[in-house]
Formats: sequence, C-alpha cells, structure tokens
Amino acid sequence: MNVTTRLRLLEHTRLADAADAALARSDAKARATRSARDDAFADLGRWMHATSTAGDEYQHAAFALQQALGSYQQLAGAERAAAARLRRKSTTARTAQDGFDRAWARATKGAPHGGHSAAAIRLLDELASMPRELIRAVDAVAVQSSAGKDSVVLVDLLATWADRVGCLDKLVVVHADLQGADWPGVRELAERQARRYGLRFVTVRSPKTFLSMVEARGMFPDAQNRLCTATLKRDEAAKVFTEITRALDLGEQAVILNCLGIRAAESPARGRKRHLAIDKRASNQNRLVLTWHAVFGLTEADIWERIASRTLEYHPVYDALIPRLSCTYCILAPFEVLVEATRLCWLWNLDTPAAYLDVEDRIGHRFTHKFSLADVVAEARRRNQADGPIAFEPGDAIRRHVGEQAAAAYLGRLNLSCTAYLARFGLAA
Repeated sequence: MNVTTRLRLLEHTRLADAADAALARSDAKARATRSARDDAFADLGRWMHATSTAGDEYQHAAFALQQALGSYQQLAGAERAAAARLRRKSTTARTAQDGFDRAWARATKGAPHGGHSAAAIRLLDELASMPRELIRAVDAVAVQSSAGKDSVVLVDLLATWADRVGCLDKLVVVHADLQGADWPGVRELAERQARRYGLRFVTVRSPKTFLSMVEARGMFPDAQNRLCTATLKRDEAAKVFTEITRALDLGEQAVILNCLGIRAAESPARGRKRHLAIDKRASNQNRLVLTWHAVFGLTEADIWERIASRTLEYHPVYDALIPRLSCTYCILAPFEVLVEATRLCWLWNLDTPAAYLDVEDRIGHRFTHKFSLADVVAEARRRNQADGPIAFEPGDAIRRHVGEQAAAAYLGRLNLSCTAYLARFGLAA
C-alpha cells in the first residue's frame, strides 16, 4: 500500500469517525428529548388528576393543565423530530462505514481489524515512519514556528527532508506574533530561521493582545483555560489552511501537513499525543489536515546537539537560563523561571514587568492561583539587590547541554561579537 492510498483511506476513516460522532450527539439529544417528553407526560397526568378533584381551585388547575398539555405537545413534536434526525444520522454513519470498508477492501484485499478507528491509528503510525515519502505525497506543509529551540530544529529537520525529495516549495513557516507578549526579536528570528532554507514565511496576528484579553475577562488564563493559545495562536494559524487550500486550487481535497515542535519528553500530557494525527477541527471536504509532531521522540539533549552541530540560531533567553521561548510571562512557567524572566527584562530595559503588574493590580486577579506577579517581582528585586543583575554569555545554553568545545565551535561558525549577537534582537550588551 503506497502513501497516497494510505492518505485516501485516512479520509475515509475521518468521515466514518465524524459520522459516528454526529450519530452519538444525535442519540444523546434524542434520549434527552424523550426523557423530557416523559416528564411532561407525567406532569400532564398529575394536572389531569388535579383538575378532576380541584373543587374551588378548578380554574387554576384547568389553566395549569392547559399549560402542561401545550408543553407535552411541544416536546412530543421535538421527540419526533429528534428521532427523525437520529435515523438520518444512523444512515449517514452506516454509509460512511460502508465507504471505508469498500475502500479498505480495494486497497488491501481484506477486511480491517478493529474498525475504522484502529485502521486510522495503524495508517497514521505507518505514515509517521516514512517522513520523506509523506512530504512528497502531501500537497502542502505548514510549519508552526515559535522561533524556540524545538521549532528551529523542526524547521531544519523538515527542510532537510523536503530538500532531499525536491519538495522545499511545499513548506511554509507560520509564526504567530503575540504583540508585546513575546521576547524582543522573536518574529525576526523566526523569519531568519525560515529564510535560511529559502522557505516562505508568514506571520499571523490576532486583533487581540494577551493583556487586552486579560482585561476583557477580568482574569488571567490558566492551564485548564488556555485562551491565549487558542485565540492568539491556534485560531489565527488555522486561517492559513484556508489560504493554502485556495491557492492550491486542486479541484479535489488537498492534504496538508501541520507541523508542531512538540516533544513527548516535555510533559506527561504531551507524551500522550501521537506522532501523527488527523486534525478533525481543521479538516473538511476541501482539505485533510494532519498534525505532525516531527520532533516528538527527540530529547532536550538531541535538540541542543542539533542546534550546535547545524549552527542553528537561537534566542539569547536560553543562555540566560530561561528554558522555553514562550511568552515573557507565561502562565505555565514556574515561579523561579518568572523571577529570572523579570530580572532579564530589567537587564534589557523592557517595560513588561511594569505593564503586567499594572494589569494585575487593576483587575484584582492574581497571575496564578499559587502566586501573584507582585510576588515574582519582589523576589526578582531581592535577588538583584543581593547578587546584582542577571549575567550570561552567548553560547551558555550549548555549554550547559553539549559542552564547552561545542559552544566554542558554534560561536566560531556564527562569527558574531556579543554586541552584534544581541543587536540582532534589538538588545544591548
């Protein structure tokens, strides 16, 4: 079975899965409507009995009976409509399953084991194991880049694979500009990382900013409600899929790889993700979108070794012991990281701490349920007074993860003074 056939079968599994999900929703709605109808029927019976024994309260009971009858008739109609929808969804689900079964039989001369869901997992795992063939077979590859350490390795890896199969023109690097929430120079760094390989670079930007969202809600996001990620990144980046599909103008469904720099070792939640998955939210009749975590199995040591050996440019916050190039003040960052981020902001004369403190004070909501930004800033001020400003040297991240020799070789190839290095990010040494 070739890659193209696997991709076509994946679309059949997506349709069957979507039909099953719609059937499940319709079934739940029908059961809820039936239960409400039954309650209304019981209520109707109670008022019929009350009317027959009402005496002086007859008019009140008769009025309540009339209302109960109207409610029952309305719910009975809703139940019939829900039952009709359920029958239609059931037919659609059977048709989608039959379509998958026929497509699978044509491709494999056999029947799938475990149904379309199990088949989808098998197909996705097979496709993830053949990256170059996958890139060659799809119509476009969107690479979501934060400009961070995992993103730069992701771009380098995908560009290397695509170049080997003559498909560099399929890649487009997409960067979400967070307008004031990012560290300085991040957008420009993401563009330089893409231009190194001659890749198209696109910036997406929400009309909202992080702090404007916080002020509108009157509270900061948290791990369970990461509205910043959804609104400022995912929703804006998803619009690129529509633009890519329209530009391709294939006359048939396009297949788009959406690549993210997520690694299993980062957290238990990320470790439960799959190398390759169908993006059910972004896929439709015009496009099949597959989410690809192409660096999923790499360790942090692997990432820094590739950065060092390939001379991949990274942001100086890593040299300053900030472990991730996320927002300057990330809601998921631990207290210690936020303290060091605050000290780094002061070193570079950034007004981010003051701006965030002002919002926290005005809305009366702490940055996290465990601590406030006021606590963070107070600790950062104490450390600066005790130890002096935060200090670091270019290449410290590589020294820490790979070794002094690798750092020296990296800096030699980069051939930039400390002043010139920081100036790339609009920062002073």
